[in-house]
Amino acid sequence: MTAATGRPALHFTTRQNWINDPNGLLWLDGTWHLFYQHNPFGAAWGNMSWGHATSTDLLHWTEHPVAIACTPEESIFSGSAVLDRANSSGFGEPGRPAIVAVYTSALASGRQAQSLAYSTDGGYHWTKYEQNPVLDRGSTAFRDPKVFWYTADDGTGYWVMVAVEADDHRVVLYRSDTLREWHYLSDVGPLDSPDGLWECPDLFRLPIDGDPANPGWVLIVSRDPGRTGTGSYTAYLTGDFDGERFTPHPGVGLRRVDHGRDFYAGVTFDGAPGGRRVMLAWLSNWNYAEVTPTDPWRGAMSIPRELALVTGDGAPELTQRLPAEIEGSDSWASPVTVAPFLLEGRRPLALELPSIVDLELEPRGATAIGWEWTVGDTLVARVEYEPASSQLTLSRPDPSPGVHPTFASVERLTVPLTGGRLRLRLLLDHTSIELFADAGRVTWTDVVFPGAESGGAVVFARGGQALVAATVRRGERGDPIL
Repeated sequence: MTAATGRPALHFTTRQNWINDPNGLLWLDGTWHLFYQHNPFGAAWGNMSWGHATSTDLLHWTEHPVAIACTPEESIFSGSAVLDRANSSGFGEPGRPAIVAVYTSALASGRQAQSLAYSTDGGYHWTKYEQNPVLDRGSTAFRDPKVFWYTADDGTGYWVMVAVEADDHRVVLYRSDTLREWHYLSDVGPLDSPDGLWECPDLFRLPIDGDPANPGWVLIVSRDPGRTGTGSYTAYLTGDFDGERFTPHPGVGLRRVDHGRDFYAGVTFDGAPGGRRVMLAWLSNWNYAEVTPTDPWRGAMSIPRELALVTGDGAPELTQRLPAEIEGSDSWASPVTVAPFLLEGRRPLALELPSIVDLELEPRGATAIGWEWTVGDTLVARVEYEPASSQLTLSRPDPSPGVHPTFASVERLTVPLTGGRLRLRLLLDHTSIELFADAGRVTWTDVVFPGAESGGAVVFARGGQALVAATVRRGERGDPIL
């Protein structure tokens, strides 16, 4: 397949070369910092270093020079970044607290250990700690540290690290007062089948149903089953954390954060204003990430999403929505509203990229209702709902001549109607689709490659009628929002 001509407009991509996991996500003084796994020298995985980009609105990103570079002896794998306000590490200067990056040193020997780098100019220039690594278990699969400040009920606090023993399907927890010396706390897992890897953990607290007096904890872990089946994805557990041990809610297990094929290594920003949890993920899948038809870049980030916890069946569950910074951005043209109309059959719906499409579908005898993205006679993506079974089917075919044998996907989910209606939000870009349904309880993220033409969209109702309404907001800029 030839290279897709449409660079994403709403999603961060580098000017050229490979990216994967988001790293070191941090909000500081009005600026969102995105670090990420990056190959500065090519469009395939390798030479792992930390790239760097910043934004003030989560839509328009400025790419900066490589932040932490690999060497022949050390690749810079995934990790996190924190603002050391109290200078517990000793890396800061009076009036200039350091940002400390905690990352995995993937050493030439095959060992993986945790190391530090620090910045005293707001994250633009970095110094590696001379006594790296600071935490070494002698393991070849100990990686992806996410660090946060934990405050106990008595007001005392300390740094907590969650990392993985990837091959063992275990999250390991450590604590530190200085970021330089770490002490073991506990393990979580293994919890699932013995194949593949666990990667990129995160651990954070959220109020359940918005009630600060009823907090819940969420443990994020990404699963790569080994280039088989549906491929890699981000999952979560809910439970309790007492400052030492995370205890999952019983009888629930790992649940998917996103039900599409292209939402991996999702982690949250440290320090987001208002105590919010804003997640970013890699918009790809390890099954086919190295063969996606884009040039001169390969890999993109998802749209940032604000997370919440709501009461669920047996345990709280995550919901996702666009952050206010994106929802209220002046980068969107004035909304175009399609007044409610009765539909039986198919009707074209304007498709302009990038855009947000809000659909409201009310079955009135129809046995199936939905939306399609097509280029000529070629299907790019389909969303179909069957009222009798409450089944939402999300389909993405493999474009001709094909991306990868596992690229085509069909996902089926149970989604109840709300007030007799199905409400869908579609965030459409030149090479991706992100769907939000059931008040954000269901999301679906897939890359797509429609080719040189953006194509068109239709809404449909089969076997009877449906009442349809739509609102479309187009990104005012045709060029990538970078």
